[in-house]
Amino acid sequence: MPRPISWLTRLHQIRQTVTASVRSHYERREIETLFQIQPRTAQLLLEMLPTTEVGRSRLVERQVLADFLERINDSESPSLELERIRTEGNTISRKKLRTLVRRDVGELGIDSLPANIELSPGRMVMSFCTIQDLAEAMYSLARIIEAEGDALAKRYEFHKTPESEADSSELIAMMEELEGLEKMRGR
Repeated sequence: MPRPISWLTRLHQIRQTVTASVRSHYERREIETLFQIQPRTAQLLLEMLPTTEVGRSRLVERQVLADFLERINDSESPSLELERIRTEGNTISRKKLRTLVRRDVGELGIDSLPANIELSPGRMVMSFCTIQDLAEAMYSLARIIEAEGDALAKRYEFHKTPESEADSSELIAMMEELEGLEKMRGR
């Protein structure tokens, strides 16, 4: 009889975490944390899956891990399915990594706007001492826009009021009248 799988009770939670993750690959330490297993067990799990070698580390792609979890979830007997996967053996991918996102980045909200960014409708002021400060503030702002772009737009986009539209049409009429007067004077 196959040994019981300790992380099987948390399979749904593990699948959700992997699916929602932005990281591209997982290494042994992340597998340990995610599955709440010991280092040797995490290593054995990695040996069952197709991995990519980076230096001395083996990394498993997020999608490969998601597919593995889906296969375990869909099986009648997860222990037997795990044994089948183990006997199939893994492969080490020879393709080179194009991108590697090593950690998940949590979403930021409007209320977590960096202190060096001041927003008001139609205007942004960003103060910084170094280019690193600027880059971090812009990255935080981009993450906030990605997470809560609609709310940010409602709060900070400049909306014309009927009075401002009337004022601008009056200004255009005055400018046209002034141009006409200048043309007449030039003749």
